[in-house]
Amino acid sequence: MNKILTIIKKELKRFFTDRRMMVSLILPGVLIFVIYSLLGNFMADAFLPSEDYQYVLYQKNVPNTYKTILDESEFNITYFDQELSMDEIKDKIKNGEITMYIEFEENFEEKVANNLQPKITLLYDSSIEESNAIFSYYSSALLQLGTTITYSYLINSDANEKYDLATNEDFSTKIITMLLPYLLLIFLFTGCVSISTESIAGEKERGTLSTLLVTPTKRSYIALGKIIALSITSLVSALSSFLGLILSLPKLMGGATDITLSMYGIGVYIQLFVIIILTLLLFTTLLSIISTLAKNVKEASQWSSFLMVFITLLGISSLINMGNVSTNLITYIIPIYNIIQCMSAIVALKMNLIAFIITVVSNVLYIALGVYLLTKLFNSEKIMSTN
Repeated sequence: MNKILTIIKKELKRFFTDRRMMVSLILPGVLIFVIYSLLGNFMADAFLPSEDYQYVLYQKNVPNTYKTILDESEFNITYFDQELSMDEIKDKIKNGEITMYIEFEENFEEKVANNLQPKITLLYDSSIEESNAIFSYYSSALLQLGTTITYSYLINSDANEKYDLATNEDFSTKIITMLLPYLLLIFLFTGCVSISTESIAGEKERGTLSTLLVTPTKRSYIALGKIIALSITSLVSALSSFLGLILSLPKLMGGATDITLSMYGIGVYIQLFVIIILTLLLFTTLLSIISTLAKNVKEASQWSSFLMVFITLLGISSLINMGNVSTNLITYIIPIYNIIQCMSAIVALKMNLIAFIITVVSNVLYIALGVYLLTKLFNSEKIMSTN
């Protein structure tokens, strides 16, 4: 029994006196708390109407009695006063210039008084959060008001009329923009991590790295060769995951709506492939640096897991943003976050050419900087020592 206690004390002392081990034990819990706390706050805010969003309504034949429905709401509302045709109104709802169209049947109040059930028409686009939010609020307010007059009017009652202007392509784009960047980022990182962390740290442990370093080949060539080889290897895994994801998307949300990819042309896939290649090179470079700094595979895996948490947190931003795309060009410079933003813009069919170029150029610079740093590490005998 004493021998067992001695072993227990020895192992516990080793764990709790090793700073790196302590960090690996405590940090995951701290990160999980921070991530889920932030995610909860962001998700709660995401479903609330934006306080500064300008809701634009187009009204027709609205009686004065019903114009006050939105007065007590939190929506910042203005009214479109230019005369438009119905096709023009629908186009502006689709592109977000008009948030909702409201039309009351002529002589509405007189028909209500005579229990003739006049019609109210509300046109909106459920793929746009603000349009869907104000439609839900306004239609609910009308229904609640209708209870006081025994539902003497009908809201969007014509079965042959399309009141929600969102198309199947709109729903598909929205869902894909939310899910694909996050899932693709995770798949790409996972494809890199299992290979990259073992490549350099593993060779240190096995002693084969020393043999490679004493060859007449420049260490910068060795570093660059490893990154390219690891990226090609990781690409196979990433492409397999990517193809599986793309092919499964039509069935992913089959219970709610039919997912389609018909809105995407070859240009979208080319842009996405370019970003995938850059992402693989960036992840491989970062993981190679971690693997080089680590003393063994176990340590490399521990530090890679922390990077995984960080990347997951950034990836969640595509879910938090509910598929919305940033128009701020600064976001396309921030490492890794710019990849998420660029992927979201590409699949949302809102890719700005300047933003795409900024993303590509900035990531090429980050990769070049990482390769330079890796070269410096390879030239350090202290870092590359297997002792």
